[in-house]
Amino acid sequence: MSSDSSSIDIPDNFRYGNQNQIESYDPLAPAPYADTYKMNHLKRGTAIIFNHVNFDISEDAKREGSDKDRDDLIKMFQILDFNVLKHNDLTVREIKKVLVTVSTMDHTDSDCLVVVVLSHGENGTLHARDGEYPTNIIWKYFTPSYCPTLAGKPKLFFIQACRGSKLHNSVTIPYKTNRTEEDSSSADGYYSIPVMADILVMYSTVEGYYSWRNPDKGGYFIQSLVKQIKLHHRTRDLLTILTFVNREVAIDFTSHQPTLPEYSGKKQMCSIVSMLTRLLYFVE
Repeated sequence: MSSDSSSIDIPDNFRYGNQNQIESYDPLAPAPYADTYKMNHLKRGTAIIFNHVNFDISEDAKREGSDKDRDDLIKMFQILDFNVLKHNDLTVREIKKVLVTVSTMDHTDSDCLVVVVLSHGENGTLHARDGEYPTNIIWKYFTPSYCPTLAGKPKLFFIQACRGSKLHNSVTIPYKTNRTEEDSSSADGYYSIPVMADILVMYSTVEGYYSWRNPDKGGYFIQSLVKQIKLHHRTRDLLTILTFVNREVAIDFTSHQPTLPEYSGKKQMCSIVSMLTRLLYFVE
């Protein structure tokens, strides 16, 4: 092997440190280049829902319609065999306590983890009942250094919240219809993955923009998410389903505000940030 320093990859802000290795062995862990995640553990896993309707801060309006989103999510997760933990109007401290508690649980026999946040927000922050907290707190406690029994397993985060105050305008696009349509009792070896691998975050809107919610029908993103997963979870992989969510919200939703015409006729575009390394099917 050449000793030329140009063959060595050095990251920006380089620091020497020890390589972490997960010592616990999951006999259902996929091989390094397996195409799909193993979804036939003894349990599907935990789904946490943080639902925020009421806030102590006067600037944060009551989030009417959020309880419908929560209830519809619970029904969907139960169809998928998740153990659902629902929490309403928690403080920042209470949210962190829930996250730490779940991250210290043994997830060896679980397929995956899901966290959903229904709240107000800005770019990079979410609102609890008593104040703001950084969005990345939601997934921080489920990286391998905090939660080794979820290493290599999908960790899914769905956030229904504004990420700014910009309004998304629409554009009309002309078109014409196209009518042509391995189990073992011990590990054989180890492979390393980045600590942020196997995480997916889906936001209800792109960075800097409003997210919309109907007081009677719920959030447009959450309602589409529930609908599309129910329709396709037996036949499609998750990223394909979420692409269908993107399409439905982008095409079918247009804001309606008769008393505030400047807020009418606006659109919403969901955003997927995927670090998944395999296809995820909610079937064995």
